[in-house]
Amino acid sequence: MKIYRLLIIVLTLILCSCGGAKYTYSFEKGKNIHFNNGKWILNEPFTNYEDRDAYEFSKEEFHKILGDSLLDLTELRKTKIIKKQLPLNPTRSELEEIKKYSQCDYLINIHSEIIKDEMGSSSMSTPNIGTVTKYNDAKTKIIIYDLNKLELISETTAFGQVKVTKKADDDESVLESLIKYTTPGRILALQSIKKLIGKYNKNKLD
Repeated sequence: MKIYRLLIIVLTLILCSCGGAKYTYSFEKGKNIHFNNGKWILNEPFTNYEDRDAYEFSKEEFHKILGDSLLDLTELRKTKIIKKQLPLNPTRSELEEIKKYSQCDYLINIHSEIIKDEMGSSSMSTPNIGTVTKYNDAKTKIIIYDLNKLELISETTAFGQVKVTKKADDDESVLESLIKYTTPGRILALQSIKKLIGKYNKNKLD
């Protein structure tokens, strides 16, 4: 069932990739890191949208980089004392606790949010004068901690946006068709996760 749902997500991302979305990236810390050592925990993603597939999708993408070094959080809890969701920005003492109980070496945190989803399922009203611009925006931040050194080693961000501008004399049917096939906020959020993990894969150190 999980594999089927992941296939649906991937197919949806591919179909929506032509929806005019643009992505930008920033690398606050640790653009190039090693992924070839130690055991890695992928925390439950922090999101502002209801999507239980976000963890499985993120795990699938990171598994392409880490292979069996990426431990399944559900399986880890069967033998270790691990909270359902570890802190997004853990303190040094919290990192010590995670290290102690998990016996892992690295923690990956993901914060993914839909900032705007203005187009959604509604169409844009035609302005009498001037223009109207609507946006779908989403942002993903990935934060990685070294549990041995008890420090943050990487922090990167992906921002995805789609915008549609409508003038008073624009053809209504053309714009409604454009909005219909515009990438929605949820897909922008998931796509930003995929693209940002892809950047880690591209920039990883041997």
